[in-house]
Amino acid sequence: MSLKENASRIDVLNFLIRKFGFKKYLEIGIEDGHCFSEIKCEFKIGVDPDPKSKATIHQTSNEFFAENKHRFGLMFIDGLHESQQVYQDILNALDCLEEGGIIICHDMLPVTFEAQEVPRKQDVWNGDCWKAWVKVRSERTDLEMRVINTDHGVGVIRKGNQEKLK
Repeated sequence: MSLKENASRIDVLNFLIRKFGFKKYLEIGIEDGHCFSEIKCEFKIGVDPDPKSKATIHQTSNEFFAENKHRFGLMFIDGLHESQQVYQDILNALDCLEEGGIIICHDMLPVTFEAQEVPRKQDVWNGDCWKAWVKVRSERTDLEMRVINTDHGVGVIRKGNQEKLK
């Protein structure tokens, strides 16, 4: 079982579900539901505060995590593309990660300088999510964090060990 070159985030997520047999999936940031609808997992929750989104739960990620009682094998963070919120989403996700679970963060490799500017100024927008990634990577030694150079940067977080970034 391998991942194809130039894989999309959907390919990465479904690959991980198959490879590790994850049964519970959480997605933060749904919008039109394209990614969420393509995920092949037994139990799925999609969180987005926009009532027009295709989310299964319409509230902020902070509200969701404050009330959540589930543990998830795979979580995908692609909500508010601002570093402070992404940082909080990563910390909250770590608190409800199943043993052996994985957190995926999208947009870790902005395509241009303008694509990472906050607030959003153009259609193609990655936000400054990468700053949250760097902050966690520089604070935590109990995680293993890698970024796959595909689909605007797909960050993978799981329990493990690593040296802090300096």
